[in-house]
Formats: sequence, C-alpha cells, structure tokens
Amino acid sequence: MKKIYLSIIAISATFMSAWAQTVPTCSLNPTFIASNKIGVWPDSATNFISGVVGQPYVQNITVKVPKDTSASGVTMCFNRFVLSTPSGTVNYNFPPGLQLGSSTSAVSNGTVNGSPSLKFPGNANNCASIYGTPTVAGSYTLSFNVEAYATPTFVSCPNTPNVSGGSLVSSQVLKYYIINILPATTTGLRDIGKDKMALYQNVPNPFSDYTEVLFYVEGEDLATITVYNLLGSVVTQQSVKTVPGENKVSINAGNLVSGTYIYSLKYKNAITTKRMMVINN
Repeated sequence: MKKIYLSIIAISATFMSAWAQTVPTCSLNPTFIASNKIGVWPDSATNFISGVVGQPYVQNITVKVPKDTSASGVTMCFNRFVLSTPSGTVNYNFPPGLQLGSSTSAVSNGTVNGSPSLKFPGNANNCASIYGTPTVAGSYTLSFNVEAYATPTFVSCPNTPNVSGGSLVSSQVLKYYIINILPATTTGLRDIGKDKMALYQNVPNPFSDYTEVLFYVEGEDLATITVYNLLGSVVTQQSVKTVPGENKVSINAGNLVSGTYIYSLKYKNAITTKRMMVINN
C-alpha cells in the first residue's frame, strides 16, 4: 500500500511539473507574413533550430492559412488547418522534454493521439511554439499530421470563417523537419580515464570581432573547437595540440551573422558545449 501511495505522489508530481511549464509567447515571422507564401514557416529548407541537453529550447512556428482556393470552378473557403500527432507517433517524435503549444487561445484544439493539437483559423496568421528543456541528445525527425477543412461556395468567402465548420479536403503527414539536440553543457571537470577537461565561457560575450575560448585539460593531445549555428551546421572548426592546464583558442566573428551559436570542445572521447552570441552590424 505504501509503494502504491508513493507511486501516486510521484506521478502527481510529474504531472504538476509538466502542467506548470508556461507556454512561451510566440511571435509571427514578419518576412514570411509579408511574403506571398502560405503554409508554415520555417520551411523544410530552413528547418528548426538545434538545442542543447539541459538548456531551455524555443522554436517559433508561423502558420498562414489562406482565405480560399479554387477547384473546378468552385471556390473553397478555408475554415481551418489542424496540426496533430499522426497515429502511431508519440508526441510528434519531439526530442524528450519538448512539447507543442501556443499562446494564442484561438488555436487550442485539445489532445489528439495523446498530444496537444492546434487549430489554425482560415484567413488568418497564427503562431505556435515547440518548447521545453531537452533531456536526450540525438537527431529527431518530426512527424506532423496536417489537415485542411473548407466549405464550398459560389459566392465570396467570409472574412471570419466558422472555425468549427467545413469538411476535410486535405490530409498529409510531414516528415521533413529535424531537431538536433547536442550533448549537455559541462560546467565543471569531466573525467576521461586519467584525464579531465573543462570548457569555460568565451570572453568577451557577446562579441563582434574576436573572442577567446579557454579550456582546461590534464594531458597532451589534440582538442577540437567547433562552432555551430542554431541549424546545427558547422561555421568554423580548429584543432590544437593541448598542454596540461589552461589552453586558449581565438575565434573570428568577421564572417558570422548576428545571433546565437553553440561551440563545443572535443577532447579524446568526450564533448562538452556552451553558447556564444555574435553581434555584428
């Protein structure tokens, strides 16, 4: 009985912790909104930003639903697009620790296949967020079920559609978005056999021209410093022969656009990461 009671407490605590997470305030991408494109931004070419285990993650999503479309001489008025987890997929295949939500109450659609579903009204721009704190490193190919609901008409479509009406006119599963989660940042020393390592915060940070990355090792070997953008692409990399104690590497930001970057130290069989910020005019 005591074990059952303790289990109930543990489950309740986990549920309350998840419930207490605040959905971040999402924002529309102004460039996408100003364009003549419709659908979802980021697109498959841009993809979603990468994250780091143990560090808060937020990816904004902008959804533009058109007012109408024409098919065989009939005008179809869009009521809504619905985003949900496909059957047989757990939580969109997000990295553990991440979830989907929106600060816009108009797109709330309850739970579908065990995960939050979002409803985006026709003739409107809305946003959502993938957010949370990732717990497991890896590369995750996401899976989204997108359904379009519309109403046929021979007259003009209303500016404000009936979001609950319409019939299903299209359904597809998107499997081209990827979220890469990098290993956790190590703030202290990390054991590697008889050796240890530590990666320190770059100085200065933020920076616009040069910054220095200091790290500590207890042996002589090759160490590699790699800088990634938030899409997970390598923007610069250099290897150095270490000396016991503190080592220093200089990074030039001349060719980097403003934004947040992730830098990693690889030494022997271990990798540790931190973030840096570039501010270039």
